[in-house]
Formats: sequence, C-alpha cells, structure tokens
Amino acid sequence: MKNIVWLASYPKSGNTWFRMFLANYKANTSEPQKLEDIESTPISSNAVDFEEEIGLNPFEMYKDEVDLYRPDLYRILSEKYEETGEDCYKKTHDAYTLTKEGVPMFPADISKCAVYFVRNPLDVCVSYANHSAGKIEKTIKLMLNEQGFIAGKKQGQLRQILMSWESHVQSWKNQSEIPVHLVRYEDMLQKTTETFGNIIRFLGLEYDKERLNRAIINCSFKTLRQMEQETGFKERIHESQQFFWKGKIGNYRDFLTKEQIQQIIEYNYDTMKEFGYIDKNNGLTV
Repeated sequence: MKNIVWLASYPKSGNTWFRMFLANYKANTSEPQKLEDIESTPISSNAVDFEEEIGLNPFEMYKDEVDLYRPDLYRILSEKYEETGEDCYKKTHDAYTLTKEGVPMFPADISKCAVYFVRNPLDVCVSYANHSAGKIEKTIKLMLNEQGFIAGKKQGQLRQILMSWESHVQSWKNQSEIPVHLVRYEDMLQKTTETFGNIIRFLGLEYDKERLNRAIINCSFKTLRQMEQETGFKERIHESQQFFWKGKIGNYRDFLTKEQIQQIIEYNYDTMKEFGYIDKNNGLTV
C-alpha cells in the first residue's frame, strides 16, 4: 500500500515549520500544538527505528551497508501504518539516491507522494551554520560538496547523503518514481495561505479555509520561538542557541561576504535561476 508521504528538503529549508503546520491542521484545535507533537512526522534517518525494526545496531555497520536495509525499514513502517488506515509522514534530509545495489532508498511501492521544500541556498547557508553552530566557510564547503553528508557517527541519526545543494534539489525534482510537489520556502512566507493550501490539496487532505488559517496562525515563527524558549526543542542541537532562529528572506546579506555569495551562486547558478532566485538579468531576486 502506498501510504508514506516524504517531507523532503535540504536542511533548514522549512521542513520543520511545515511539520508544525501539519500537526496543527490535523489536530484542528484552537490552541497551538506543542513542539513535541511533530513526533508524528519523525525523520527517516532515526537510528532507533532502524535498530528496533531491523534488529541490528547501525553504528556497528558500514554506512553503505546500513543504506541497504533502509528500503526494507520503510516497508515495515508502511505495513504498520496500513493497520491504522492513515498515511505515514516522514521528514527526510536525504537526497533521492540509490543504494550500492542500485535500489532506490525510498521505495516507490510504498510511497504515496513527496513534498519537497526548496530555499534560497544563500539563506540556507547562514541558517544551517547557525543551526549546527558551525562556521560559514565550513557550511559552504558542505553545500558545494557532491559527496556531502551529515550524521552517521557513533550515535544520533543514520548517515544522510546530501550531495551538493543543487544536486539535492535536482535529485528529488528529476526522479519519476514518486509524485513530488515542489514548494519554495519564500512562497511559504510571502503567499502563506495559497502555498499551504496547495500542499493540503496535493496531500489529499480535506481542505477547509478556516482550519487552514488557524493552523497557519498557530505555527507562526513568533509562536514557535516562544514555545522553544519556554519548553525547549529536542531537534535543536546542544551547541546551537535556538532552532527557530529568524526564518526571514535575505538574511544572508548580514552574514555572507560578496566573495562567499558569488561562490555559492557560481556553483548553483542553474538551479537558482530555475527556482527564481536569479532573474533574467542575472540579478538576485531575494
């Protein structure tokens, strides 16, 4: 049964914000849902899931070997959700890739669809550097690395293959096995009702404008930041001061040098232009 919905993105592209919106939309209550309510949309690289369902410790295995088991892991989770009759929403930062045996990491036979969140890589760079408490230069190096990956150490999450920012975006956009709805983070901010409403329709959920607007209000950045300050948020890494930072468009201008901006643009030019971050005169639009 095709019942897994992948919520895919390069890190810091609006994925968690949407998960909070989805939690509020599905709950359909007047009060905002708590941050822990997004546990219903866990990340696909959860090492606990892997060990519990596959029966092996992923940190005692080679990373490529772990990847061989991941399609089966998702089939097991899909089968469990089949009993509930509900869709299984899974956040993922993995690029759409094949295992060493040539098998898609995300099996089409259980995948209902995917929503892919794309954000201006200049803002991604600054936000991810803040999130990971790392240096801008190190983040740029990661984003331009075709062999880029995160996690997969002796604890935490399974390795997630990112490739470069551009390759990550194109991997999900160009695959034809799973229906995908592409969403710009900037549209989520500037055309919120329309953009979130289109996602709801794509997912096949009941569309209700009043419910939609209430969910949007309940997952505002102001609300999320306040909740994080009051109760904390387990998805924030220890070294970072906060998970929900600024969330604004064009934040890179306050942090990146002209040389760093040009470096990112040159490597990702085609995809940035395709998604409207560069205009026909080669100027930045955001």
